[in-house]
Amino acid sequence: MLSSATALGWLLAANPALAQPAADHSAHATQAAAPSAAPIAAPSADLTEGIITRVDARSGKLTVRHGEITNLGMPPMTMVFALKDPVQAQSLQPGAKVAFRAEDTGGGSLLITHIETAPQ
Repeated sequence: MLSSATALGWLLAANPALAQPAADHSAHATQAAAPSAAPIAAPSADLTEGIITRVDARSGKLTVRHGEITNLGMPPMTMVFALKDPVQAQSLQPGAKVAFRAEDTGGGSLLITHIETAPQ
């Protein structure tokens, strides 16, 4: 009969992954969340081009016919977005060409966090 230590040795030799300590990735999140020395502007490649088809200034929402939203993996379509700053809706008009960044708020709605009008 094998002793417990011998059996454990055979088990670890047969499956070296069991002998590896569990990886601790907690330091990675800390490093990623650390503030940078200088703020970095979002490159224009992160912006999606679109055309405003409807403005609801009261609710601070826009309907936009847009190209692919790469950061969300979303194909081109027309949809409603809330504005991070709802007051911006007052200065936007249907037919305006825009470049914007949208973020998923997690509740099934998308929020425009940055928007700029393009020359007509």
